[in-house]
Amino acid sequence: MRVAAPGNFDSEIERIGNVLAAMRDALGPTGELLAETAQNLALPDEETLAAEAERLTAERPERQAIELATARLVADLAAEIGICAQEFDDREVPTRFETLIGYVSGAAKHRRQRARWRSPAPLNRLAELLRRADLLAGLVRQERDFLIGQRRESESDLVTFIDHRPEITEKLRGEDGVAKTGTDLVGRTEPAIQVFQDFVAGLNARMGTCNILLHKLIGDTENLLILYRVVADAGGRGDAGLKPELFPHLVPEVERFANGMLTLHGLDRRRHRADQAFAERFPAEATGEVAKSGGGQGGFRLPTIAGFKLVRSR
Repeated sequence: MRVAAPGNFDSEIERIGNVLAAMRDALGPTGELLAETAQNLALPDEETLAAEAERLTAERPERQAIELATARLVADLAAEIGICAQEFDDREVPTRFETLIGYVSGAAKHRRQRARWRSPAPLNRLAELLRRADLLAGLVRQERDFLIGQRRESESDLVTFIDHRPEITEKLRGEDGVAKTGTDLVGRTEPAIQVFQDFVAGLNARMGTCNILLHKLIGDTENLLILYRVVADAGGRGDAGLKPELFPHLVPEVERFANGMLTLHGLDRRRHRADQAFAERFPAEATGEVAKSGGGQGGFRLPTIAGFKLVRSR
């Protein structure tokens, strides 16, 4: 089982995290502007609205790029899991070196194979994949939680603004002591409504992307947890449990697995739906996952594990 160097993953996830944090900060002024508009029932000036509309348009390519970068990490993780699963399935197939040894001594070949099966390396690699899954889950969940809170506030402010549009219109009608026509009033209110609706729609789109990434990631992680247990048992390391404190962003998944609540039947259904949604949203990344894993993970089937116990640090 070969896993890509952890340094590349860590530097990329740090970069993505920094960009997401900056993008969250950039949402603040627009959210505050919408809140002030709803509270004061007064439109922002046209220059401010134009600047916000331009900013929302300008940030879209950066947001799409960082979503693609996150999706690539999720797809790469899934591909690594698929490779590890396939190598476990093929563990009894002798390596080239073992085959060469077999020409000299069949007993030496079998000893070499047994040593490979008992090696801690496969389990260590799976633990590294779990570490990456934990970091990814933390990254996506943090972003989703922020977006949920921001959307809740901004949607409420937008509804308030739209519901009180008649009052805002009346204020505009008497501004400067000049009577304004209906067309004039619409021309003043519609740009504000459009900017704020685009803002809320962007929050919804970003949150939907987080859900797609998270569902895909969690389905693959549940498969990884089961694979970890099976590899531990096959290597004679039946007491090799998982320390939940090492995976703070996967606590629900680790506990569900520990309590025997993961079943392949339900897992396969969930993973199929998650994979399908991921492929629709990120087709290039999904295709890359299949290519890297050598055709996907469809042939790998793991038994349901019962009686799994967590190892807790003392």
